[in-house]
Amino acid sequence: MGQILFLFSLVLILVLFLLQSVRVRDRNQQIRELTETMQELEKQAGLGRLLTGIAHDLSTPLGALGCAWHTRRQALDKLHEILNSENDGDLDTAGIQKVLKALDNTRTVVDESLERSLDMVQHLRKAGRGEPEAPQVIAIGEVMDGVLRILDYQFKSGITVVNELDPGLQVRVRPGGLGRVFANLLVNSLQAMEDQGEIRISSLVEQGNVHIIITDTGPGLPDAGESSLFCSGWTTKGCDEGSGLGLFISREIMKGFEGDIIAANSPSGGAQMTVCLPVAAGENQ
Repeated sequence: MGQILFLFSLVLILVLFLLQSVRVRDRNQQIRELTETMQELEKQAGLGRLLTGIAHDLSTPLGALGCAWHTRRQALDKLHEILNSENDGDLDTAGIQKVLKALDNTRTVVDESLERSLDMVQHLRKAGRGEPEAPQVIAIGEVMDGVLRILDYQFKSGITVVNELDPGLQVRVRPGGLGRVFANLLVNSLQAMEDQGEIRISSLVEQGNVHIIITDTGPGLPDAGESSLFCSGWTTKGCDEGSGLGLFISREIMKGFEGDIIAANSPSGGAQMTVCLPVAAGENQ
C-alpha cells in the first residue's frame, strides 16, 4: 500500500512538473513574441518620428524654393513681355536689367535650399542604413548666413535682423543639422513676433563652450517649464501652423553634437534661445 502511494505521489509530481514546464514554455514563448512585437513597434515609432521630423524641417527650404520659383516665373513673364512689346524696335534695357537682377537674386536661395534639402534626404538615407554622419569643423557664421538667406522670403518689412555673430567662431558639427536648429529657432521667433519686431543674434565663448544667442522682441515664452517646451508635440500654435516638433528636433540634434539648447525669457522681454556647443579642438582658443 505504501509503495502504491509513493508511486502515485511520484507520478503526480511528474505530471505537475510537466504541466509547469509546459506553462513556463508557453509563457516564455509569449514573452518572446511580446518582446519582438514591442521592438517592432519601437522601430516603427522611431522611423515615424524621423520621417515626421524630416518633413517638418524640409518645409523651410522647400518654402524658400517655392518663393524663388514664383519670383523667377514673374521675372521670365516680364522678360517675355518686354521682348514681345512693340516699341519702335527699342528694347527696354532698364526693364531687362531689373529682370536679370531679380533672377540673379534667387540663384543663391535656390542653390542653398536645394543643398539643404539634399542634405536632409542624405541624412535620412544614412540613418536608415545605420550609418552615422561624420561631423566637420565649420564656421558658425557661414551656416547662419545661409539660413538667413533661405528664410529671407519670410521676413516682413517690419522685422529687423541684427546679426552680431563672431565670424571666426568654429565648432565641430554636421552643417546641415546645425542649420536645421538655427532655422527652427528663427522661424519660431518670426512667428511669435508676427509682422513687427527685432531678432538679435549674438555669440560668446565661455568655459570651453560656444554660445549662440537668438533673442526676439515677441511676447516671450509661456509659463510652461523648460521640459514641456522641448517635448514632442508641444506647441502654442494652431493645428495649421505648428506641429510641436521644432524645439524637440532641435534639442535631439544638439544632443548628437554634445551640445544643448537653453530656453529663457530675455530681461528686456521676448524669448531668448541659447545654442551651446563645445569648442572645436584647437579652435577659438
